[in-house]
Amino acid sequence: MKIVDKMKDEELGLALLYNFTKGYGAPVPMDLYDIVLPILYHDSIRDEILKYDSLASCLIACAKSEEHFKENLLTSIEDYKTMTSKALGMAMIGHVLNFQIVDQTMCGIALKSSILDLNEAIHLGEMLKGKSYHDVMSLLKAQEVKIVILQSASVGKDVDLSKFQTLGNVVMYEDTKQDEVRERILDAQIVITNKNQMTAEVLEGLTQLKLICLFATGTNNVDLQYCQSHGIKVANVKGYSTDTVAQHTLALLMHLVEKNATYDHFVKSKQYTQSGRFSYFDDVFHDVSSLTWGIVGLGDIGRKVAGIASAMGAKVQYYSTSGRNATSDYQQVNFETLLKSSDIISIHAPLNENTKYLFDEKALRQMKENAYLINVGRGGIIEEEALVKVLNEGHLSGVGLDVFEHEPLLEDDVLYTIKDMSKVIFTPHIGWGSIEARQRCVNEVYENILAFLKGENRNIVNA
Repeated sequence: MKIVDKMKDEELGLALLYNFTKGYGAPVPMDLYDIVLPILYHDSIRDEILKYDSLASCLIACAKSEEHFKENLLTSIEDYKTMTSKALGMAMIGHVLNFQIVDQTMCGIALKSSILDLNEAIHLGEMLKGKSYHDVMSLLKAQEVKIVILQSASVGKDVDLSKFQTLGNVVMYEDTKQDEVRERILDAQIVITNKNQMTAEVLEGLTQLKLICLFATGTNNVDLQYCQSHGIKVANVKGYSTDTVAQHTLALLMHLVEKNATYDHFVKSKQYTQSGRFSYFDDVFHDVSSLTWGIVGLGDIGRKVAGIASAMGAKVQYYSTSGRNATSDYQQVNFETLLKSSDIISIHAPLNENTKYLFDEKALRQMKENAYLINVGRGGIIEEEALVKVLNEGHLSGVGLDVFEHEPLLEDDVLYTIKDMSKVIFTPHIGWGSIEARQRCVNEVYENILAFLKGENRNIVNA
């Protein structure tokens, strides 16, 4: 509803202030009332306010549609102070609001009243709960931040990124080559990327940059030490793809264990037709319940996979690459024991100094000759040249890789020299990428930025 000037009186002001106090849900500092009527009497804000969970997002949306929006709003705060004072006086006389000192600050408290609910005022109260007059004024006076998204295509073109527009001035690139990164973020306060290398060389001198957000959990592409020493916060996302990666781990494994490629070809090549047999199982496969499943990295994803393995009847054991993850639910073993005694090994660890080339030639040769190896962690955990060497010598029954040392693979990548491609299945780093997981990832990055703009730390890895 549009509020015309003649409606903007003390009586309506009283109702708005009362409903704001209800929404605030706590004693309201008196000076905070000064911003209520200017905000709620503003047509653009009233039209937008119920669409957003934070005042910051609402103000950004209004600023995009109305020229000189913040300047006009700041001016109106002074203009409405007299009306606010009169409305508060009426509220006290009418026993709608009670005023008392709380923690040495005079505050307003809502009393029982027959005043009708005004949703916009209640929602504004909810938005500002715990905020001070100074907090709101800082928000109004703040300059719009520039947000640069370097790799929007990395989360898919079918994912909605429009909500970032409510957070500031957004510049979006589908993809950014490494030599383009620095030029594109020169004047950005916030950068969102996925796999671009955010090195000291790239970041040097970018004094306006305050936050790097990742469409990912891993942070090995960011120089955290440089960021820490130069006041740049780094935020990742966690837990958004746990179910998805666990699902893909099982998909890769079962493709290999069940010999799907072999049997699919047998049918489609008409060998099945020509065989005269109703069933064909010359390429032997096994029940997972008869196997020992070793897990490298017992974080959230590793635990999820362990649960799936247990549900399938496998014996589960694990090796903690960090030494911090321990549980009595599964048997913990050292790395050598895991290699020598596991029929299946799945990798769910980050890439760091402890895991770089953890699976080198020596480790791969310690695995059972007929074992299966799945990597959905990071590519550099397996030394790919060594992997190709042992595979071409007939060691290991199957390998499933969703992550690689080079992403994308090189034109002459060593993995293309594997002699028997039926023993391997490769997917292009999609284990995390269901549509649901990708949207969760985007939503988490949005929440990280929103928290940062409020002065809060959320998923900050170098705080």
